[in-house]
Amino acid sequence: MNDSTKTSERPVKPKPRARSFLIALVLLVLTFWAAVKVSFDLSTFWEVWSNPIWSKFWPIPWDWVFTKENTFDPLIETLQIAVASTLLGCLVALPVSFAMSSLTTPNKVVYFISKTIMNLVRAVPDLFWAKLLVTAIGIGAFAGAWSLSIFSLAVMVKLFSETVDAADPRPLEAARSSGARHLPAVKTGVFPTVFPSYVAYSLYIFELNIRASVVLGLVGAGGVGRVIETQRQFFRFDRILGLLIIIFGIVWVIEQISVSLRKRLV
Repeated sequence: MNDSTKTSERPVKPKPRARSFLIALVLLVLTFWAAVKVSFDLSTFWEVWSNPIWSKFWPIPWDWVFTKENTFDPLIETLQIAVASTLLGCLVALPVSFAMSSLTTPNKVVYFISKTIMNLVRAVPDLFWAKLLVTAIGIGAFAGAWSLSIFSLAVMVKLFSETVDAADPRPLEAARSSGARHLPAVKTGVFPTVFPSYVAYSLYIFELNIRASVVLGLVGAGGVGRVIETQRQFFRFDRILGLLIIIFGIVWVIEQISVSLRKRLV
């Protein structure tokens, strides 16, 4: 068999243009399948935008919005919920993340149990926790803070445990070979390298909790979301738009500060 025959028998790699066309075709088929499943109809967009309800969003009653009892007190409560839930969830997540990492947990039973429990917690939506705790504790910020603490714990453990897994194992091995016990070895060999990521993730979760605390307020978990839900029941969409503009401004400022701090840390 000569070289030309061998060359002709080799599988030909698909050209980039053919591969792109195939990917686009698959995405188009999936989009069509999903649109049929949810009864997607372009005519509904026109019906939504032509609905007279949009006229109720304007003009914004700024004299009602810029008041302490209507906006600023609920916003402060929302920020308090976000701060408390972030601190509690991220602090508890610190030891749990090390227990869920194969690098820092020699005990396979502890690793399996912690990973299974956190997978179950993460599978439950934060709105379910909020409704459950509102039913058990009552309407207010306390239920919102606890539900977001569970949410913060689940997200932080997922992110930080993967960071610990990806850490360089050589400092930990060096600490163990020098005679250090397990916890001191983890403290000196792993923790300093992953701590900046832990702080960065905490700031990111704080951003998420501000948005989530507004949503959870819609189900009675306190904060400005509860005010929005009350105004929705009275069809005061003009007041809701004013509140949303204030919320957007605060979230934007906090996000810019958080992004700047995370860039310096990581």
